[in-house]
Amino acid sequence: MNITVIGMGEVGKHIAGFLAAEEHDVTIIDSNPLSVADAEERMDVMALVGQGGSIKCLRKAEVAKADLVIAVTDDDEANMLAALGAKSLGAKKTIARISSREYLEGESGVYHDVMGIDLVICPQILSALEITKLVKSVGALMVENFAENRVELIQLKLNEQLKIVGKTLKEVTMPPNTLIAAVARDDRVIIPSGDDELLLNDEVLVIGMIEAIEQVEELFGKKHRGKARKAVIVGGGEIGFSLVQSLKGEQIEVTLIEKDAERCKFLSESLENALIINGDGTSMDILEEVGVAECDIFISVVSRGEEVNLLTGLLAKKMGARKSVVLANKPDYRELYEQLGIDAVVSPRLVAANQIMKYVRAGRVVSTTIIEEGKAEILEIIAPPSSRIVEKSLKDLNFPKGAVIGAVVGPKGVMIPTGDDTIAPNSTVIVFTIPSARKRVEKLFKIKMSE
Repeated sequence: MNITVIGMGEVGKHIAGFLAAEEHDVTIIDSNPLSVADAEERMDVMALVGQGGSIKCLRKAEVAKADLVIAVTDDDEANMLAALGAKSLGAKKTIARISSREYLEGESGVYHDVMGIDLVICPQILSALEITKLVKSVGALMVENFAENRVELIQLKLNEQLKIVGKTLKEVTMPPNTLIAAVARDDRVIIPSGDDELLLNDEVLVIGMIEAIEQVEELFGKKHRGKARKAVIVGGGEIGFSLVQSLKGEQIEVTLIEKDAERCKFLSESLENALIINGDGTSMDILEEVGVAECDIFISVVSRGEEVNLLTGLLAKKMGARKSVVLANKPDYRELYEQLGIDAVVSPRLVAANQIMKYVRAGRVVSTTIIEEGKAEILEIIAPPSSRIVEKSLKDLNFPKGAVIGAVVGPKGVMIPTGDDTIAPNSTVIVFTIPSARKRVEKLFKIKMSE
């Protein structure tokens, strides 16, 4: 595909890097010469310095030939102008990142055909929805659902109290209809074999039928599905607002701390299911007053406050919060935060990039979930009737090293497959893969996901 990416912030760089690695023809545009030079040095792309909303610049980038134009600067209006301008010049499809609710209706975070733009994404709402899943599953670091919520993935950290630490996978008896599909260790993701050993502080990704995943709790010493009873949130901006809205009707005691008095007034009038506190979330007095020591989950989502989010998250953990989740606009900070003791980190930029990649790969690929900053991916794929993947025992497929089939949803329902199982035509197949194995997975499905 011929793709133009406008804006070389964290989202733009992330997306352009993925697309270039998949051998798309990528052109990047940014008004900052240093950002353009940095991207050009790191990626195989065509690069232009200019304003993405400028017709001159768009003509120079030849967007008339583009299959897709993606506008992801930090300026909503600039993104809309760039997307609409590209469309008027002949671009086939356009995507714009928009943060303000003024242009959006509903709380999905993903919007189709908005004012002539094919796809609009709102990172703030998407981030709130990601955090909501963590509130509903307090023991998990990540929760994802597939196949219309019939299959669930959870990410859990191994601590010294677990008997499975130090054992190989073949020595671990997993509950029926579940599978350890991947292990995040240090700065890499492993698709494990039976001889691989589970180590202290590994983060395991377990996939299975939703009912079966519940049985994983005992094995991992965590009641991951246990919904929080009490949540404390710092930051009443767009993400905090969306988060409280998404928790409406969940029977969770929610306290929201916001520093700005005017904003507090708006929040009090708009949100019925939260106690709004006007105060500084970094103050230990305030945190004690709202009962952080007794809360099941503490969440800091100050939009432009990396240091505030980290500080409050660490304070909350020290004071006794069961779980801390913080916002990190710079994805590179995630590993550091977790090393310091933060349980889960959500990056609006990564969430946005994930949604855009799902759109780019639409077709036989139902969804793409990028995990561990791109060190692995989960592909939800429809198996074409004519492909090599169907009607053959999995053990005879010579499935690529670095990839594994986590689950199959076919005519007989959900299946966590073994080597003797076969895949029926048009089944939904959930594949875990590291980037180096992805092309070999494509060949088995006889589709070009990067076209």
